[in-house]
Amino acid sequence: MTRPLIRTVVTLVVTLLFVGSALGDPAERAAKRHFDRGQKLFNLGKFDEALDEYQQAYDAKPIPDFLFNIGQCHRNLNNYDAAIFSFKKFLKLSPDAENRDQVEEYIADLEAEQEKENSRKLKLVKEQPPPPPPEGGTPVYKKWWFWTGIAL
Repeated sequence: MTRPLIRTVVTLVVTLLFVGSALGDPAERAAKRHFDRGQKLFNLGKFDEALDEYQQAYDAKPIPDFLFNIGQCHRNLNNYDAAIFSFKKFLKLSPDAENRDQVEEYIADLEAEQEKENSRKLKLVKEQPPPPPPEGGTPVYKKWWFWTGIAL
């Protein structure tokens, strides 16, 4: 190969590598875009919309840290089961997470809140009076005159 041809090939390869690294992974770009939107919405207190963005980010690239953000949204929306699930899944996928103690505390608090909510619901069910009997008394087919009319 001649020197100009080698130089052209090397330049082409370096250019392709540079362009390829600049473009990055499309899944990673999509995840970052959804994550950034989710952060803005979360900071504005729009937890439903932030939750949707974080879930889309996780769908694009399943990074365990997204599960923490999803759990935070559920926690703020009082979706105890979903928050506990997300936090536990986060800890399972990131056993060495720096915020492990905080997440375990969140789980304990959420489980306590869930227990309170369940006991409140149970108490309401027990306190409800039985339903009143249907109005109108005895049904027609149990009236004496109904069967007398059929027999005639």
